[in-house]
Amino acid sequence: MTLDTQFERLFKTEFAALQSNSLWKNDAGEYQVFGRYRIVKESAGYRVYCSLTEVGLFHSTRAALSWCIADKFARYNTARDILQLDNNLHFLTVDINTRAALGDRAKTADQHEIILTKLESKIIQKKEIENRLDICVNWAKYYQQQGFDNETARPGRAATNKTNR
Repeated sequence: MTLDTQFERLFKTEFAALQSNSLWKNDAGEYQVFGRYRIVKESAGYRVYCSLTEVGLFHSTRAALSWCIADKFARYNTARDILQLDNNLHFLTVDINTRAALGDRAKTADQHEIILTKLESKIIQKKEIENRLDICVNWAKYYQQQGFDNETARPGRAATNKTNR
């Protein structure tokens, strides 16, 4: 057996063990995540597939990857919230941009002011959705970090009570 074949066999076994915690971009430009998920870039955003099943369309890789992490660790409520908040944020952003462009084309200053006043509540709502999405993404980061041999778990007290006396 040559050194190359030994190296190849060793690499395949080690890579298979690491696949459940890895992500990479393949030759087609798709992200392979945890050996189970695919993130495909499209013109409208990033489509996520779990095995062969389409999960949904995300509008940032950050949200798509966070969804994959939450799903991997069976945090289904967090995963659902990430998908829903990401879509709500996208639609709200498009709505705000459209209405702001409409306000810029207003013929009178009063019309312009009315449109901007109506936009204020939508801008506040957008900030709230961004904050809620950030919280969900941070939870997904925590789940991922905790998944690496539970390194973030707090150590308990020692079983023996030693004193310095």
